[in-house]
Amino acid sequence: VLPDIKKAFSLNNTQAGLIQTVFVISYLICALIYGYLGDRYNRKILISVGLIIWSSVTFAASFVADGNQHFWLFLVLRGCSGVGEASYGIIAPTIIADLFTDKMRSLVLAIYYLAVPIGGALGLFIGTFFAMAAKTWRAAFWVSPGLGVFTAMICILFNENPPRGIAEIDSNVVTDWHGFQATGWITDIKEILKTPTYVLSSLGYACQFFTLGALAFWIVSTLYYLQLSLTGNATLSQIGLYFGIILLIGGITGVLTGAGAASYLKRKKILQGDAIVCAISMAVSGISLYLCLTLGQLNLLVAWAFIFMTCFGVFMIGTPVADILLYTIPPARRSTAEAFQIAMGHLLGDSSSSYIVGAISDSITTNEGSAAQSFALRYGLLVCPFVCILGCGFHLFSSLTLIKDKQIMLQQIRQNITRPEDQQVENEAIETANENTPLLS
Repeated sequence: VLPDIKKAFSLNNTQAGLIQTVFVISYLICALIYGYLGDRYNRKILISVGLIIWSSVTFAASFVADGNQHFWLFLVLRGCSGVGEASYGIIAPTIIADLFTDKMRSLVLAIYYLAVPIGGALGLFIGTFFAMAAKTWRAAFWVSPGLGVFTAMICILFNENPPRGIAEIDSNVVTDWHGFQATGWITDIKEILKTPTYVLSSLGYACQFFTLGALAFWIVSTLYYLQLSLTGNATLSQIGLYFGIILLIGGITGVLTGAGAASYLKRKKILQGDAIVCAISMAVSGISLYLCLTLGQLNLLVAWAFIFMTCFGVFMIGTPVADILLYTIPPARRSTAEAFQIAMGHLLGDSSSSYIVGAISDSITTNEGSAAQSFALRYGLLVCPFVCILGCGFHLFSSLTLIKDKQIMLQQIRQNITRPEDQQVENEAIETANENTPLLS
């Protein structure tokens, strides 16, 4: 529905790119807040409240009046939806981490991350269907709010809120609860950033965010103008349907392949398997997208084939990168680490990618003709393949430190030193006790 929204508010490509940018900035700010809250308060309540906020502002956005003078209100409501998405995006993986370990955790995370391509594809299908049936782009915003409220109710009634670190206790990683209490936020961040694997994988993840954000916002419009310029016949509903199918199939196969490949490598004693799969994921998506954008003008089937490979590659990363975080960061800091990783991913990635692509395309041409728009948008999107290769490099470097950082995390839990300030307090107490105790002769 992006072209219809552009018409409703009289937007150019640069202004349209702000829709995604505003949402992502809101998301990354709220992610940090939810990360702090998620390590300290009832997680299922936090998720439920976030879902209700997201549903409310999404529904309200559909009633903003047409005209460029009302575009600011649409941006505000779009930004508020980041509050809701940050809640479950940050907290849900940490609940999974406290319910499962090892192979089962990887399997459940893979199922969880299947929601991204499935939900994205269903959003395209259902949104397009309702928009066409009601003959207004606004109808695309009417379905998901009801589903969001329903999910919030299910979460409140049936979702578990397991004690933090219970999975490690049950699997005999440690035998007591010491070290699973939250510390100060600044202390958490300092300790998290001392983990090289976490930092490198987060930078690689940001490269995926950059690419995925640009594609989610611009690829349907790009393919629409490409087909229109080559055949003279194209509809947004048709392109949206095709891309939805590719996103669904490519996303599902990518998530399952990424999780399966990482598990296979670890079974073969290649303990850096998660990082290696992440690197391969970024390389496949970068090369495939480059070929789509450069060769797609020769044949539409070629463009669609490489878009499938791009979706396949970009979704391989989900489960392995989550696993890396969960076994290099102690339980008491996982929500904060998840929040910081996603916040930095959005800040360095898709907070700017849609705007950058739009600005590049506008700098090439302001001609609204299909051929001109096709060329300009494909040229703008060419920044993404190079970002993907950069991400591949970050993940390869993280493979060099992964084993050591995992061992350090387990040692921290066993030796109960996940709270450095607590250790300092204990040492001071011992020194005070020694000073106050008379020596025996």
